[in-house]
Order: sequence, then structure tokens, then C-alpha cells
Amino acid sequence: MNANAPVDFQQHYLSTWTEPNPDQRRHIIEQLWAPEGKLVISSLGITLRGTAEIAAHIARVHDDMIMSKGLVFSYDQQLPADDALLLRWSMAAPSGDVVGRGVDVVFRNADGQVTTVYMFMGVN
Repeated sequence: MNANAPVDFQQHYLSTWTEPNPDQRRHIIEQLWAPEGKLVISSLGITLRGTAEIAAHIARVHDDMIMSKGLVFSYDQQLPADDALLLRWSMAAPSGDVVGRGVDVVFRNADGQVTTVYMFMGVN
């Protein structure tokens, strides 16, 4: 794995959540995720399958957390391991105060597409 690949990937992955244009965001999701991708969100106890379900969930999060509340998401730690990448993220209020943290463990196929993400919220 190229040393720059995780950083490039994390920026691209973050844009699936933060891109303001819904059509562009959906396009990024369809490029980045494998069609049969799976997003498991521990705190909600849900598993989303396929890019349509994943895109719908991300759209709700974007509207509820980013647009409505002005929260800013960023990655502050990444650890690559073969086909997996751990991304620790922080969620900051408009004041700059961190109001939440979590970890995404991202698995990718040989083509670099996301196959599975395990999302854990409430991580310090």
C-alpha cells in the first residue's frame, strides 16, 4: 500500500459525508463503495446494505448533523492494516468544541472499493 493512499482515501471517504451537493455526494458514494457494500453502525444497531441504503443514511446524517447543526467532521487518526483502515473521527460544534468521537473500520476489495465499514460512536 502506498504511504499516501490512506490519506487520499480518508479525504475521499470523508467527502461522502460532507459534500454539500447531494447529487455529487451520491456520485462519490457510488464510486467509492462496492455495489454490495455494508455499513454497520453499532450505536444504532443497524446494518445498511448496498449503495442506495448507505447513500440514504448518509443524506440523513448530512442534513441532520452537518446542515442543521453546523457540525464539522474530521479524521484525527488513521491506522492501515492490509485491506483494512481504522479512521478515528471527531465531530466539532461551530464553536470548535469536540462534541463526539468515533471510529470507522473500513475494509476494501482489491479494486479499492469499500466493502464493509464498522462504525463505532462514543470512542475517546
